[in-house]
Amino acid sequence: MKKPDIPKELLILLLLLIPMAYLGIIWNGLPAVIPTNFNLRGEPQRMGNKSDFLLLMIFLFLTNLMLYFLFRYMPNTTEEETPPDAAAHQREYYRIRFMIHVYLAIFTCLVIFMVSQGLPFFMERWTFAGVGLLIALLGAYLKKLQPNYFVGVRTPWTLQSSDIWKKTHRMAGNLWLWTGIITIVAGFFLPLVTGVFLLIFIGAILAALPYIYSFRLSNDDKG
Repeated sequence: MKKPDIPKELLILLLLLIPMAYLGIIWNGLPAVIPTNFNLRGEPQRMGNKSDFLLLMIFLFLTNLMLYFLFRYMPNTTEEETPPDAAAHQREYYRIRFMIHVYLAIFTCLVIFMVSQGLPFFMERWTFAGVGLLIALLGAYLKKLQPNYFVGVRTPWTLQSSDIWKKTHRMAGNLWLWTGIITIVAGFFLPLVTGVFLLIFIGAILAALPYIYSFRLSNDDKG
């Protein structure tokens, strides 16, 4: 794989830092007590303090940072891929990475702004809705993804067979899409701490199942 484009990588890293910088600038102006969940009548059911909100922001920042390192160091090219194909795939891969981090930066800044303005805020619901929407959108994208060496479920078996690639990405796309929808709905009922641990578990499932599925498809093809 060619050397990283340093200015482009720094731009993504800047997107990671913008929400935390924004939070630091307005930190002293945040209310000491923050409603973190509301019932259907708009009445606060749970109150939190600034430390609780900081914990949520750190979680979102670490999630964003984890995605950066995951997507930055995961791709590998092989000798079978020609330089023109590699360049095109790298541009597409960077565009996807950039849009993911733009989405997370805007979403996190919006959450911080709503808290700073004292607006009615469903902290757990907004957090899980934002993450769930991202998962669902990635699922819809995976279903249409063509074979390449940079984006998608790139196991030894999907890269060796276009048929296994298509079946695996159809399965993975549906899995991610429905997981995203379920995450959005679950956000209306789950408390923050429970939801954070559930999202970590979900992340492991979303990564493991497509890998296992492509392996099984390869074994089935071998009879």
